[in-house]
Parts: sequence; structure tokens; C-alpha cells
Amino acid sequence: MKINFTKKQFRKLLDLVFLGELVINGHRPPDEAIGEYEDLLQYIYSFAKEMGYEDLIEYSSEYDKFFETRKFDESGIQDYVDEYDENVFWFELALRLAKRDVIREVEADEIGGDDYLLRVLHKEELYQDEFYENGLQNVIVDSDKINE
Repeated sequence: MKINFTKKQFRKLLDLVFLGELVINGHRPPDEAIGEYEDLLQYIYSFAKEMGYEDLIEYSSEYDKFFETRKFDESGIQDYVDEYDENVFWFELALRLAKRDVIREVEADEIGGDDYLLRVLHKEELYQDEFYENGLQNVIVDSDKINE
């Protein structure tokens, strides 16, 4: 199979493979990274020079790998990462607190699947509204219960 990309499309592909590999392997220690994704990233990066993007991706003979350059890092890609992280943080915080609250309110065997889901969705919406309005301003952690 052969796929042709315009220069502009290839530039977007660089962003996509960077972001995809970051989501899949960014939180893993190097020895636990899923190699197939790193290999695909390296394969795509190997065409950067041919496509005219040697200023964004460079090869290190010392490590026998391609790396993003400072110019790539400063191209705005981090803005996408930050925006994603920000949204996931608030979504996960609201969802986890909602689940916690519903479980505290009723015994697990007292509530059916649909009822549980509806209660969680309702609580989650309340938390999302609160966080939208006030951020973390009204979040309190009982510091007496934190083990030092």
C-alpha cells in the first residue's frame, strides 16, 4: 500500500503521531512503553527530512532515533496537550467525585444499573457546573486524614 501526503498533510501527521504516542506511552517508564507505537512514530519521523521538515524532526546517531526539535516543541503542539489535560482533569474529577458520592449514599446492592448511572450523571453535572463557576475554590481536603 502506498499513501501520498501533501506537505501540509504530513505536517499535521507529525502532530498526530506525536500526540498519539504521547497519550499511549507518555505516562509509561521507557522500559514499559508499547514499542509498536514508538516504532510507528519513528517510521513516520524518518520521512520528515524528505518532506522538508528537518527543522522539526532530527535524527540522533548517538541514540539511533528521531527526536522533535525545539522548533517542533515551540510550534504550539504543547497547547493541544495542555488543553486536553485541562479538560480531562475537570471531567475525571467530576466523574470520580460523583461516583464516590453515589456509592456513599446507597449500598451497591440497593441500586440498579440504570438508577446508579442516572444518579452519577446528575451528580457529575452538579460538579461540572460547580467547577466551571468556581474552579477548585470550594474543594476541601481533610488534611487531618492525610498521612505524612
